[in-house]
Amino acid sequence: MSEKTQTPISESDALGMLAECFNMPVDALHADLERDAIDDWDSMGALMLMAELDERFGLELTAEVSREMTRIGDVLAFLRVHGVLFESS
Repeated sequence: MSEKTQTPISESDALGMLAECFNMPVDALHADLERDAIDDWDSMGALMLMAELDERFGLELTAEVSREMTRIGDVLAFLRVHGVLFESS
């Protein structure tokens, strides 16, 4: 990770970020929501997500890893693995 890494964010904050990337209301997003159910999670939405993760956290989301993400929970898991998503109690 680069120097851009900030204090870890909550799942709620991560869902807010994803709502902005995919142009959806945050209350419509949840971990089990499938990629196919999100109109804006197309190739442009995937690029938006890649850019957001790089700009905000210095994380590189490769096209290959992005294509393997099939639901919101996969993005949350990616953030968790890279130490930018903390577990709420």
